[in-house]
Amino acid sequence: MPNATCFLVAYALVLLLESGRWIGLSPRGKSWLMKLLIAMTSVGLMTHTLYLLDRVFLSAAANAPWRFVSSWHDWAILSAWGLAIAYAILLLRRSESWIGLFVLPLLLTLVGVSFAVPKTQLGDASSATLWRLVHGVAMTLGTMLVTLGFAMAIMYLIQAWRLKNKRPNKGVVRLPSLEYLQTFGSFCLLFSAGAIGFGVVSGVIMNLVQDGQVNWTDRGIIFSGGLFLWLVFATAVQWHLAKRGKGHFTAWMNILSFVIVGIAIGLVVSTPHGKEESKTESMNRAHPPGIVGGAL
Repeated sequence: MPNATCFLVAYALVLLLESGRWIGLSPRGKSWLMKLLIAMTSVGLMTHTLYLLDRVFLSAAANAPWRFVSSWHDWAILSAWGLAIAYAILLLRRSESWIGLFVLPLLLTLVGVSFAVPKTQLGDASSATLWRLVHGVAMTLGTMLVTLGFAMAIMYLIQAWRLKNKRPNKGVVRLPSLEYLQTFGSFCLLFSAGAIGFGVVSGVIMNLVQDGQVNWTDRGIIFSGGLFLWLVFATAVQWHLAKRGKGHFTAWMNILSFVIVGIAIGLVVSTPHGKEESKTESMNRAHPPGIVGGAL
């Protein structure tokens, strides 16, 4: 099975090909460049998907089907996979736009983070339930959407600056229209709030199933809940202001949400909520009562 280096290299080559758009190519050259982009993106997605499937099969082989998305490594890899899927769709639907120059660096960063964080599962063995898996996937999806919204926000601000200063959109980085970027940004805010909210609810259920109670003073729960409230607030503010023709607020809300998510993840990592299992718990897995999970 492929390792993370395979799709890291593939995505890096895709970014290199995207940068090749700077070169003044003939129509035939642009056609070949697009074919190479699609082919290399397919290679990256295929190896990335195989790697994820391998992680799932390893969990199943260890009689721990809920182990997937049970480590920060899985979280980063799955988030990057979601971004790769989004990029592939945008490449096919908006091939004339250079969206990859903004999405791919974030994707590569997530894959790079997966190298730096441990593959060891989080929490204690008794927390390995279906709800742990649901919690992890929901929080990962929310994080991916916030990251994608950040890329759209950067493109929106660049495009708005161009129009304000009457700069041409030809001969330089070609970007989608402001309307498209604003709509996409609003979509990312709305559905990231929904995903994070579902993640918080599933996390509460997970604790009730596991312990019969919820420790509402746990910093991981507080940070996750606070993140959800922020995304709801950001979605409401941008929707209200966008109706008044202030679309740039959508971009700034996406950027702030990205920063806040980064801070929240950093804070969760520093709490017991985001720590690796202890050695005693690891030894207990010799006679595993379950498996752990959790992304945020």
